Amino acid sequence: MIKEYRIFEDDGKGSYKIFETPDFEFSNPVEYYKEVFMRTQIFLERELLLSKIPREIFPDLDGILYRRALKSWDEKYEAIIKTEVPDNFISLLKSESKGEQVKLLKNASIIPEQLIAFIVRAWNEFGFSFSQYTAHHHRKGIDETALPKVINVKGEKVESIGETTLSGGQLKQVVEQRKVIVSKFLDNGSNWHCLFLTFRSLRSEENWNDGQPHFHYLSDKFGIDRDKVVGELKSKEYRLGNLPHIKLLDYRQEKITKKL
Repeated sequence: MIKEYRIFEDDGKGSYKIFETPDFEFSNPVEYYKEVFMRTQIFLERELLLSKIPREIFPDLDGILYRRALKSWDEKYEAIIKTEVPDNFISLLKSESKGEQVKLLKNASIIPEQLIAFIVRAWNEFGFSFSQYTAHHHRKGIDETALPKVINVKGEKVESIGETTLSGGQLKQVVEQRKVIVSKFLDNGSNWHCLFLTFRSLRSEENWNDGQPHFHYLSDKFGIDRDKVVGELKSKEYRLGNLPHIKLLDYRQEKITKKL
């Protein structure tokens, strides 16, 4: 499910390891989060060890790293299922009307750890599968053939790998003006729930609630066909009407590294 890329810097002295999650549908979220967690930990530990110790010293290095990651995942999963999920989110899964759902989400908020716990509980206790779609759109007028392989923005500093005709300032604009929408769906038969956000929201660049990062929410009870919703969220300008907002609290923005 997860794709991995290693892209070497132009001088050959360093590289970026990029993990990418293609769209997936109707999956077991426990297996998804397990794969993401374990592959990330295995990579990080391998890189750290091999930067200090020759691989020949650990002939079973892959096996050792796998077992360590599996043990860490078991501990992580135990923490996930023990994470308290706000009652209104659990009530959403049992609600029967749009009006009730809108009421449940009035002034609602969630933190990233609770969101993962919510998705896992929806699977474990209510049988909702997990789907995720990501849409990327550059601003109008961008010549994608002029873009490098990687753009890395650290504050005002811009790093890139690969040939490009664009300046550092222009590359920074490419990243900042790129429109990205990530949508998460929970499905159980004809019942579905969708939470989606934009990268602009995560960067506190949207006007709602003084730039508060947030999700939007809708479900089958809103009277819009699921396929139409997915199509809208993959388009550059989605049109889904006025939707409930969910505050995303305690979000820590990581550096933006974009594989192009």
